[in-house]
Amino acid sequence: MDIPYTVTARPDTGLYNAKVGIWLFLASEVMLFGGLFSSYIFLRVGADYHWPVHELNVTMGFINTLVLIFSSVTVLLAWANLKLRNIGKFKMYLAITILCAMAFMVIKGFEYNSKFNHYAVKLTDGTFLTGHLDEGYEIKFGEAKEFTLTITGENKAVNADPAGYVVPFVDGELPSFKLDSGEEFSLEASAFKAFQKKTVAAAKETLEKRRQELRDQGKADKARELNIVPDTTVKIIASQPVKFKVKPSKLLGYSSDAITFADGTTAKGKLIDDKMTLTVDGVDTRSVPDAEKSLAWNSQYLGEGWKKAFIAKRDEAQAEFKEHYPNRDPQKSATHQKEAFYLHIHSATPPAEGAHGDGHAAEAKAEHGESHDAHAAHGPKVVLEKKDIAFYSNYTPKLNTYYAIYFTLTGLHGLHVVAGALVLTYFLLFDGKMLRNDPERLANRVEVGGLFWHFVDLVWIFLFPLLYLL
Repeated sequence: MDIPYTVTARPDTGLYNAKVGIWLFLASEVMLFGGLFSSYIFLRVGADYHWPVHELNVTMGFINTLVLIFSSVTVLLAWANLKLRNIGKFKMYLAITILCAMAFMVIKGFEYNSKFNHYAVKLTDGTFLTGHLDEGYEIKFGEAKEFTLTITGENKAVNADPAGYVVPFVDGELPSFKLDSGEEFSLEASAFKAFQKKTVAAAKETLEKRRQELRDQGKADKARELNIVPDTTVKIIASQPVKFKVKPSKLLGYSSDAITFADGTTAKGKLIDDKMTLTVDGVDTRSVPDAEKSLAWNSQYLGEGWKKAFIAKRDEAQAEFKEHYPNRDPQKSATHQKEAFYLHIHSATPPAEGAHGDGHAAEAKAEHGESHDAHAAHGPKVVLEKKDIAFYSNYTPKLNTYYAIYFTLTGLHGLHVVAGALVLTYFLLFDGKMLRNDPERLANRVEVGGLFWHFVDLVWIFLFPLLYLL
């Protein structure tokens, strides 16, 4: 049985069924994105930190805007040419629309990738240093010979699994291990699973014996209460000292003489290095009570040279603001606060004297032209002490609520772009039979897909100024 009103309009609505359906669907989409836009407003108004302004790549966003606007035109031309039975042009314009969708996602991929590889490090005084961890950030720990594993008797979030959480971070060859009793012990996955199963079974047997003893003593109530299989602590000794290189996110914690992995395994040894090497491209002092006393200007970090560059730039921005807006409060201008108290390293060349940072010391001794080129290509490298680091993250939702709503909005919009492109691709590649036998019905399908595509474009028209320009 044919579905009615797929080509002709319904007498009660004046629209064919698919068109009614897409408008109802778009109404729900309006409510979805409307709620998210409202969330953005409340997050921005209620932010207890300096809301990021002008942090996104406007050029990429603008190119993507042009790409989507152009694709909205081509999808309309595809539908119009199908109505006119210009099949060749229909296919051409629909293919261009799909290519535009692919171009949009590729550009968005480059933009996302730059966020994943760009970091912000908050120092203990509130200063943010932004830049790149060219060598990553790993805790180096060595001289580890004694390991303590906790095998849980019940299902718990943390349970010993050295093959998955310890062995991958060994720096060098993995030595052999023995138990306290002298018995050989293997960290290989299957061997450890067998040992774990045997250990849990022994713990259950011990528990059952204890419960039976209580029952024999007439303490049945206490026996019933004793129903949790206890954890078993296992100590193993390495035949040779072990070194580790591990990211902080893979650890539960560490100290100068012990390190605890995510599975609860603890190794005793010696902390070798937990400093962070950051190639700095920006210094944000907006959250520091006295910007001139920021930790960033310490001699061991950026030094006096960059401090002078910061002061010169800040004074220039403040004088310019006062000249152009004499009656406005500079404290209430987010744009001015960033211009005055955020130093873009690549846009400022400090005096050679007093400038610090690994790699920058050599630049300071270079001739003026060479120094300028070095600054343009690379920022100074600083080695941050762990005691001075309060928090660090790449530019992802972990950093702040701005990037949480940014990735939510743009990610959901990107999924809509992919979904729309897949539907249009289906029309182009797999609807040949309908194109030959019932082109008017296919034209209606393309119109429905085009309406969805116009909505995707409209959402981006709101997203671009909201996230990139304001």
